[in-house]
This record gives sequence, C-alpha cells and structure tokens, in this order.
Amino acid sequence: MITSIESYYSNEWKLKCSPDTSFLSSWQGLSLFSHSLLIFFLPMHALTIHCIFNKTPKTMDSVKWVIFNTHCWCCYVDILVCSLITPYFFFPTLSGFPVGLFRVLGIPTSAQLYIGMVSCMVMGISIIALFENRSSCIQNNRFKITKIGTKVVYYFLNCIPIVGYLIPPFFHIPDQNAAKLNLLQTIPCPTEEFFYSEIFVLATDDFWHTYLWMFTTIIVIGIFIQVAFFFLCCLYYIYFSTTITLSPKTKKYQRTFFLGTIAQALVPLIFLLAPAALVFLSIFFNYYDQSLNNFIVLFISFHDFVSTFIIILIHHPYRQFLIQVATFDKVHRK
Repeated sequence: MITSIESYYSNEWKLKCSPDTSFLSSWQGLSLFSHSLLIFFLPMHALTIHCIFNKTPKTMDSVKWVIFNTHCWCCYVDILVCSLITPYFFFPTLSGFPVGLFRVLGIPTSAQLYIGMVSCMVMGISIIALFENRSSCIQNNRFKITKIGTKVVYYFLNCIPIVGYLIPPFFHIPDQNAAKLNLLQTIPCPTEEFFYSEIFVLATDDFWHTYLWMFTTIIVIGIFIQVAFFFLCCLYYIYFSTTITLSPKTKKYQRTFFLGTIAQALVPLIFLLAPAALVFLSIFFNYYDQSLNNFIVLFISFHDFVSTFIIILIHHPYRQFLIQVATFDKVHRK
C-alpha cells in the first residue's frame, strides 16, 4: 500500500506513467505564455482608461463611471490570472498551485485562491451594474434604482454571499499530504510538478465538493438572472414601450448605448463560458489533460483583452480616437 507521495512517485509514477514533456503542460510554459500576454495587454488597458477619462463626451456622463468600474474589475482579474496568481490547476480535481508574483511574495496559496474566486464573482456584479445603470437611465422605468443609498444596499447584499460562502470550506481544508495521495486515485499520472510543488487541495470530501458546486452555481445563476432582468427592462422600454415619448435623437442614443452594453458584456462572456464548460466537462467525465488545463487558464486571460477591445470599438468617441492614433492624426487628437 502506498503511504507517501515520495513512495508513489518512485514505485508507481516512474514505472507506469509516461511523462508529459510538452512545454505547454509545464508550469514554466504556463508562466511564460501568461506573463507575456500581460505585457501585450497592458497598453490596451491603459489606452482604454485614457479614452474613458479623456474622450468620453458629456452625453455619456451617465455611463462613464460604470464603464470604468467594469473595465477596472476585468483588468484586475486579468492581472490576477496573468501575473499575480497564474493558477496551475489539476482538473478534474480541486487542486493546484500558483506560479505568479504572489507566490514569490510568500502569500499563502489558500489566500490566493480565495482572492481569485471572490474577484471573479465580483466582476460578475460589475456586469450587473452595467445593465442596471442602463436600465435606471431610462425615463419612466418603474424598476429603475435612483437613490444612491438603495444602490449601495443592493450591491452590498449581492457581495455578502460571494464573500461569505467560501469561508466554511477554508475552515475545513483537508490534510494536504493525505489529500494529495487521495487525488492520485483520480489522476494517477499527473505531471511531475505534482510531486515537487506545494500543491493546495481545497476539498476531497464529497460534502464540501457538493457545497462548493451548489453555492457557486446558485450565485452564478443569481448574477445571470439579475443581468437578464435589467436587460429585459432596457429592451422593453427602449424598443416596445409606448408610455415614453422620446425624440428620435434620444431614442437612437439610448438604443446605441444599449447595444454597446450588450456587446461589452456578451462578447467577453464567451471567453469565460467556454473555459468554464471545459472545466465542467473535465470534472464530469473525470478527464485529465494538463495541457488542456493550462490552455483554459490562458484562454481566460483573453477575457479582458476582448472586453477592452470591445469597449473601444462599440463607443464612437473611443473608436474615433483609436483610428486617429492608428493613423497618426495628431491634429484631431488634441
């Protein structure tokens, strides 16, 4: 009977497993590609922030700060994934280790995991705020939220479950050595990193697995329901309601920004749903492929770059400024 990781490595892994030698499956490959992407993405993030603060016309004042808020959360999550945490997951198990800057700084892996999960969820709240803002700017919308105090309470109540539901599992973290041995029943031939890195296992017990999946699913569905509600409010009052009399110019303006909001939220969402689906399928079918796991992390990294690009393309003042920058039109940029 195998009683230690060292024994399994010597007597099982070396004899029965074919090492995955591809560069992408290694932590060095993940780290190099991920950090390189951030170097490429940062100028686009900076350009977008410049556009939001300096190229937003007064007609967009009502959406300026909510666009900035969403962009900041997307940038923050992007930097977490690409540089600060850069998780090396061992799906289909709930385990892995970070290869980012936080690891160099000595921040515990459990804290990094908590920060990453909460940050991704709060980014979803920023998407709610994007649609809620559009909905609340529509005249005669009976569901609009106008009082600042009401908004603070509304978003505070949204954040409490996100911050709170992860606390119980972190107080029941399993013994890591025993947990790692247990994981080898699911992934008998992991990459060699599994044996010499400080792997963190969040949960092995069925109860905590069920708890995490159930509450995570509930929160994600809750976010989607709220986004869908405000989306339908906008759709109804902008396109179908006859109780609002607006000038053709105002109606065109509201429709343009509503479509822009949809694009800003929907297109980047694909870059989150696709890897989430792969993770779900990996866990459901108990399928392990480290190159695929690392590719999922890299694919998620593209989320904010796409979001940033969409913000610039869909809003005319930002798009016009980008064209001027690209064509070296110094006169119109002043």
